[in-house]
Amino acid sequence: MIAVDLGNTRAKFGFFQSHNHCQEAFPVPDSVLALTSADFASLTDWLDGIAAPTTWYITRTGNFPWNDWQTRLTTFRSCDRFEELVNQEIPILIDVEFPEKVGIDRLLSVYAASCWKSLPENGLLFEKNTRILVVDIGTAITVDLLSGEDYFAGGAILPGLNVVSEALANISPRLPKIPVNNLSFAVYPGKNTEEALAAGIYWGAIGAIRQFHQIVETTLHDAGLPSQVPLFLVGGNAEHLHTGLSLFVKSENLFLFPNLVLSGIALTVRNRPNIPAA
Repeated sequence: MIAVDLGNTRAKFGFFQSHNHCQEAFPVPDSVLALTSADFASLTDWLDGIAAPTTWYITRTGNFPWNDWQTRLTTFRSCDRFEELVNQEIPILIDVEFPEKVGIDRLLSVYAASCWKSLPENGLLFEKNTRILVVDIGTAITVDLLSGEDYFAGGAILPGLNVVSEALANISPRLPKIPVNNLSFAVYPGKNTEEALAAGIYWGAIGAIRQFHQIVETTLHDAGLPSQVPLFLVGGNAEHLHTGLSLFVKSENLFLFPNLVLSGIALTVRNRPNIPAA
C-alpha cells in the first residue's frame, strides 16, 4: 500500500510492503517521499521500484492539487486503486466540540501514538494512564493531547517555522527570510539581524511547546496522577526542534517520529472493519 498525506505546501508518500503491514508489527514505511506540487516527475521515478497493483490511501489536510496527479497516475498505473480516508474511519474517540472539523493528520498521529504506546515491548516505558503530547511540526505546529484513556483530547495550533519566517520578512524589506534549514539550533543572543530572527523563530516555537507540556504535567501533578508526559515529535521539521527540546525534556520522554501520520494511515487501514486487503 501507499499512504498519502496531502498538506498545503507538499505531499508525503509512504510505501508499506506486505510484511510491514502484518497485524503484529507497528507499521513503518519502507520508503518515504516528500514533494511539492511541481515534482510529479519525482513521484513517477519513485514508483519505478513499486510494483502494481497497489492501493493508495489518501488523506487531505490542505490544498495540495492531488486530483490532477491522480488522473495522471491512472494513465500508467491503471491497476492501482485509490481511496480517500475520512475522520470517521479512524478508530479513536474524539473529545472536542466539533470532531468532524479536526484535521485528519492530527487524528492519525495521535491514533498512531496510542497504538505505539500499547505495544507489549513498550509496556515498561509508560504507566497505564500515561498522557502523550503529539507535536506535529509542519506548515503549522500542532500540540495535541492523547488522554490516559487513549482518546484525542484536543490541543493547540500555532504557526510553523516557515510561516513565522515569512511573516517577519513581510513586515519590512530590512528583515530577511530565514530558511528553516538554518534553524536546527539557533544561538541566543543573536549578534546580527539574521541570528536574532533565527533565535526568535526557533526558541519561540520551543517555548510554546514547553509551555503546553508544563500545563499538562502540572495539571496531572496537582491531581495526584502520573505526571511524566512524553513528547512525540512528528512531521517534516521535527528534527529541527528535537535538539532544543532535548535540553528541557528527559531523553526517555522525547521521541522522534517524523512519519507518524503515514503510520497512522496504515494502522487505520489495518484496524478498521471490512477493509479490502491492500
